[in-house]
Amino acid sequence: MTDDSNVRSRPEIVVLDKRAIDDMVGKVAHAAEQEHTDTALAKWRADYGDEHVDAARAYAVVGETLMYLHTCSDGVVVPVAQYPDGSTKIYSDHEHVVELSTAG
Repeated sequence: MTDDSNVRSRPEIVVLDKRAIDDMVGKVAHAAEQEHTDTALAKWRADYGDEHVDAARAYAVVGETLMYLHTCSDGVVVPVAQYPDGSTKIYSDHEHVVELSTAG
């Protein structure tokens, strides 16, 4: 059995190059603009709870994964994936790893 508070407290930071981050941000933003996004988000939250990272925006549900964008303190936007089990992956460039490892 997984301790949900333990899963929730430690997001996995996935370091990618800036171009890959920008591509993911664009895809999440595009998915967030699609029809029925609000309905899918409300259902995801009802089933699995709220997102775990503050300063989130541009939500999209892809399969069973909640994707959203997090704004860093310097305004840089990075994508986040949250899974039904409560685990979270934050996709970051090298410059934002320390800040994001304490996000939430």
